Amino acid sequence: MTIDLGYAYLPLKDQILGFIDVPGHERFLANMLAGLGGIHYAMLIVAADEGVQAQTIEHLNILSLLQLQEIMVVITKADRADAQQIDALEQQLCEQYAILANSKFFVTSATSGQGIETLRDYLAQLPELSDTEKPFRYAIDRIFTIKGAGTVVTGTAFAGKVAIDDELYLSNGQKVRVKISTHKTNKAQKAWQGNASR
Repeated sequence: MTIDLGYAYLPLKDQILGFIDVPGHERFLANMLAGLGGIHYAMLIVAADEGVQAQTIEHLNILSLLQLQEIMVVITKADRADAQQIDALEQQLCEQYAILANSKFFVTSATSGQGIETLRDYLAQLPELSDTEKPFRYAIDRIFTIKGAGTVVTGTAFAGKVAIDDELYLSNGQKVRVKISTHKTNKAQKAWQGNASR
């Protein structure tokens, strides 16, 4: 079960696609909301063997407010359901939730590999929507201290770009300097809109 935000990256030919995994359980709704800032696309994940759950509906209601470029539906665990169940699930989602009427559906199985390459290929062709010319804005998810490194913040860039040694201002007017930017474990010289970084 996902409790905190999770970050993953998929290297593609010309770019790196960033993912933010948000909690599905209603007790962690605040964490889910924290992960939605600065995104353009969403993947609604629904397990074929479990179908629509209360949190699925809750997440759809929230996604409908965000004016996203696209919401994709990924049906997982296809190896645990028959074709009739999967068809019925797709039909239920399209008929009951208008926001998904024009969504692209992907039927996948991590066990067999079904649909994984198709999904990857689709994600690779999505247009990049980052606007790096605007002033840098960064939503902070967490703050902690590492001995010898100082204060570390993690979050997602909403607009613009930042590089090592840039000076930034916190909302209270305090000036800070960027010492290092990372995408999970990879050091980076720059971060830009849509990146989850620290």
